[in-house]
Amino acid sequence: MYKTLAARLEFLLSNLGVKQLDFAQQIGFAQSYISMILNGSKTSPRPRFYEAVAREFNVNLQWLRDGTGDVYSIPSLDLPVPNAAELFTKYCRLPPDEQAVVEKIINAFLLQNTTGDEKSTTSP
Repeated sequence: MYKTLAARLEFLLSNLGVKQLDFAQQIGFAQSYISMILNGSKTSPRPRFYEAVAREFNVNLQWLRDGTGDVYSIPSLDLPVPNAAELFTKYCRLPPDEQAVVEKIINAFLLQNTTGDEKSTTSP
């Protein structure tokens, strides 16, 4: 379906709802480098490019390189959470500073629940 790296990268930008400049900054590359990939003038990016995209956006490295497999690498979905994959994908689409806010909120809930559980086990 997405036979070229340019097509796969274009799909990612659209699917993630990320602008080219923001994408480039998040993976530590210049926007011009991303532009060269998108216009087809750079067909063999550095390995660091692939690794950065996979790491920052949880993209399946094999799919990014050759178009095979699932687009995203999603951790074990054996969680008792409905729509865990969808939630995780949305989280990955957030910029790092907003991911940090989400993590703080989750940690606060976890702390509150842990503290609440301890109180309920020690109280009559």
